[in-house]
Amino acid sequence: MEPGCVVLVTSGTLERANIMTFSWQTPVHSGEPCLLQLVINPTRYTYELIQQNRELVINVPGAELVREVHMIGTTSGRRVEKFRESGLTPVASEMVAPPLVDECAANLECRVVQIIDIEHHHLLICQAVRAVAEVAYFDGRWNPERFHTLHYLGGNRYGVMERMIEV
Repeated sequence: MEPGCVVLVTSGTLERANIMTFSWQTPVHSGEPCLLQLVINPTRYTYELIQQNRELVINVPGAELVREVHMIGTTSGRRVEKFRESGLTPVASEMVAPPLVDECAANLECRVVQIIDIEHHHLLICQAVRAVAEVAYFDGRWNPERFHTLHYLGGNRYGVMERMIEV
C-alpha cells in the first residue's frame, strides 16, 4: 500500500499538549460536514488526551519539517514534552482546545464524533470544524510544485510529493 501523507495530530490543551505523527488517516466525507478518519492504538498517550475532550487538530507539515516529524514519531509524549524538544510552536486554536502547530502549512480543527473499536486499534471519525491553509500552497487543492507533503516509507525513510500528473 502506498503510504499516506504524514500529519501531526495535536491533542490535549494549549497548556498541556502532545503531538503524534499519523499516516493512517483519510477523508471519509468531503461535504458538509467534512469527516476524516484516523486510526490509533488506544494505548497511546495521544489517545488518552483525545478521550479527555474528544478534540484534536490535524496539522500538515512540509518536507522541511522532516527531522521534527521523525523526532515526534519516535518519542512518547508520556516521557518527552514534544513541542519543546522539537522546537515547534503551539498556537491557540479558535474552535477546539488542542493547539495548532504554527510551522505547518494547514491545520484542521476537529471534534471526534464517533470511535469504532477494531481489535488493537480504534477508528476516530472526526468532524472538521475549522480549516486554515497557506494560500501560497493551497487554492482549493494542494499545489505539489510549491508544497511537498511527507510520506512515511518505514524506519527513518520518508518520501515527498513534488509534482502533479494530470490525465
